[in-house]
Amino acid sequence: MAKQLLEEDHRRIAEAIAAAEAGTSGEIYCVVAGQASAYRWVPVAVAVLAALVTPFLVALLAPAAHRWPVFGETWTSGNLTTLDIDHAVSAALQGQAVLQIIVFAVVLALALPRAVRLVLTPRGIKRGLVHQAALQQFLAHGLQRTRGRTGILIYVALAERQAVLLADEGTNAKVSQTVWDEAIGALTHAAGTGRIADGFVTAIGQCGAVLARHFPPEPDDVNELPDRIVEL
Repeated sequence: MAKQLLEEDHRRIAEAIAAAEAGTSGEIYCVVAGQASAYRWVPVAVAVLAALVTPFLVALLAPAAHRWPVFGETWTSGNLTTLDIDHAVSAALQGQAVLQIIVFAVVLALALPRAVRLVLTPRGIKRGLVHQAALQQFLAHGLQRTRGRTGILIYVALAERQAVLLADEGTNAKVSQTVWDEAIGALTHAAGTGRIADGFVTAIGQCGAVLARHFPPEPDDVNELPDRIVEL
């Protein structure tokens, strides 16, 4: 996926992080991902569901479909013997299997494009995967290892159009979730109008102000994380 932030955006966000951290011992880290998950399982799941539902739809919409010859008519007795019934049932089952395979293949092909996968994935599942991806970034960049446990991650998933703010236990002990929700709300509002860099700058400023009130700079304070935004 193409980069969404310009060099100027990177500079502005880095400066916003540096300015926010100048008044606090807390740490702010930002990540923007093109997509939190590939959702490769979605086309398969949708295709399987469509194939499973197909016999019920056929029975509802075309109750006589089991009489349609799929592999051509066979010789039968005019007396409708047990063998004829066995042949009819076998042909119906074979026809159903062929139809299910066709439906599976067609739906799978239609659901493979990334944009379609995103549309077919329930929003709740996307929200959970975005949060999981944000947590992985939180741990990968060592935000849980800051001296005062005051690390904050601002994570944005562009394809899912979702943003997450994760704060370490030291920060959450003094700051309510409502404060973080307001910061993320400012970011998503700006992103919705195409100003994602402005959204980051605003959210970083709000987080910095809150951290400054609860975690002022310490005499031996050091910058434990780089002041930058990472694009994935």
